[in-house]
Amino acid sequence: MLFNKVKTRVFRHLGMTKTLWHYRKNGVYCFNFHRIGDAEKCKYDPNVFSCSEGDLEKHLYFIKNNFEIIDQKQFIELVNNDQVVDKKLAYITFDDGYLDNYELAFPILSAMNIPATFFVATGLIESKVIPWWDEIAWHIKQSNLNELRLSSWNKTIILSAKPINKGIREVLSQFKSSSTPIEAQLIELRKKTGLVLSDYVSEFLSWDNIAEMDSAGMTIGAHSHSHRIFSSLSAKELSHELSHAKMLLEEKLTNKVLSISYPVGNASTYNKYMFDEIESQGYQLAFSFCYFINQQVSANKFQLGRFSISEPFNEVKFMELCLNAPTL
Repeated sequence: MLFNKVKTRVFRHLGMTKTLWHYRKNGVYCFNFHRIGDAEKCKYDPNVFSCSEGDLEKHLYFIKNNFEIIDQKQFIELVNNDQVVDKKLAYITFDDGYLDNYELAFPILSAMNIPATFFVATGLIESKVIPWWDEIAWHIKQSNLNELRLSSWNKTIILSAKPINKGIREVLSQFKSSSTPIEAQLIELRKKTGLVLSDYVSEFLSWDNIAEMDSAGMTIGAHSHSHRIFSSLSAKELSHELSHAKMLLEEKLTNKVLSISYPVGNASTYNKYMFDEIESQGYQLAFSFCYFINQQVSANKFQLGRFSISEPFNEVKFMELCLNAPTL
């Protein structure tokens, strides 16, 4: 990976990135987005924003002109064929189920005739409950804390003299890596800030939004029910997260729910021992947040890699994101 990055910098310096682009690897490049819009106007976690509406359109235009974009049905066919992918394919996904996915992303996708899969956490649909990452960000933004260390953490996060986005990102990283349940950490954070969020208005999709996208040809997948990290759950809790999310979605939609993306999704948040349970619940694909090109899709159908889109569109940087990626 490091060698690839050094090589890419050298080729960028020599102006050869676009030449290398023609020799990029075969496989399914899964590009993942979260929120779309202006992060600066958000009261909560700005790091959840992938890009603006205009930059989403630029990303999609480039992807459409450089890859063959497939839908979920075609992806499952690739898995069932049990062959190494020998083309340059793309798959578009959105995680969490924020309202801007419907208001901003869905019209662009429809106008460009691009299929996408929206992974939604069913417990957040039409709910008055703020997701834990957004509440954490709100506390950091609203408090005057210069530093923060919760009892289960192994380090202190300095919040002063650094961009608020970075401070929030570092705090969230500690929340995710701690062995203490996130809700217990949140209780401690609330005590430290002394703040109470009382005016939260949901920023997530409604059931009508989801049904409309489903009927229009978009794919709806599960992102668990409560967005709890799977590796922190008991076998019974995991089974409930998988089955309940699927049941709620299928009660409202015309199509079966055949795919799921892992909440948070890095390598520590899921493991191979979950795969049998995932398959037994009727899922045929599961997506991680790990960075690689999918080539052996049958063998890895429950740990598919994705590319995180997290900045404005830049053609050379986007090419490098793809060129640097390992395969699996």
